[in-house]
Amino acid sequence: MIGIAVINYKCYEKTIKCIESIQKTIQTPYKIYLLENGSENESANILKEKYCNDDRIELLISNQNHGYARGNNICIKRMRQDGCKYGIISNNDIVCVEHTINKLIKDLKVYKDFVIVGPMIVDPEGNYQQSVKLKKYKPVEYIIKSTYLSRFFKKLIDREKELTKDISDFIEVSWTSGAFFAFSLEKMRMIDDFDPATFLFYEEYILSAKAGRCNLKIGYDPTVKVMHYHAVSTGGGLNITSKMEADRSERYYFQTYEKTNKLYLGLLKIIRLMEVLFTFGKRKQFREIKQYFAGIDIPLR
Repeated sequence: MIGIAVINYKCYEKTIKCIESIQKTIQTPYKIYLLENGSENESANILKEKYCNDDRIELLISNQNHGYARGNNICIKRMRQDGCKYGIISNNDIVCVEHTINKLIKDLKVYKDFVIVGPMIVDPEGNYQQSVKLKKYKPVEYIIKSTYLSRFFKKLIDREKELTKDISDFIEVSWTSGAFFAFSLEKMRMIDDFDPATFLFYEEYILSAKAGRCNLKIGYDPTVKVMHYHAVSTGGGLNITSKMEADRSERYYFQTYEKTNKLYLGLLKIIRLMEVLFTFGKRKQFREIKQYFAGIDIPLR
């Protein structure tokens, strides 16, 4: 049986659409572990009424928001209790197409040293979303490509996007998007699941580091596609909460998994502070800037 983790946070309409797409396209025994992640709206009641008589869906209702990593770990624990061998992690803003899940599970059965395999991700208009990194960035390369400085290196970024867009067959990658991927429960246990210290963001980097330590690989299959309504659960765009969580998770990743020196961490922190001042200052959202400065140095939970 395949276990499928879906986390709902406020956007129950997208969650229902996601689950409908899974049920219409999967061709193997499955169970969906639907975590209602402390939405504080009508989500719990609506999802309970919707799925109370569906034995293929186990609704887990939480009074608090566990975030992405801990929320998915809750679902993974239930998968193991039910004897699942393979699992799917799916954002609730994903829509599956025919054979999506079955093809990814087949990849895991064929490529036995892979812990995770991800699909090609497209937006609702069918445009390619870059969802993989082919190799691990070197420190300077990371700053150039992963901060606002990337605006000055657009040709370099576009070239990398074209390289990933043109991949036509299964390939090993550095990491694949956490929005949707298949995994082996056995190998996921080997890397100790998601790191529960992060609340949102950088899970892909952390999973990649943990897989590498265990000599396991991460794959990408561009012959499999899903559609992604990006950033629905975090408000549909950049907000101060998601920005702060991303930057705190980034620092945690570099400190914990890369053992990065203080000079590099300091430079990265300055760049992130400048990003906040530029973006939210331009919007005249000075309260948000104050919130960021007050919260950015609070340790991760």
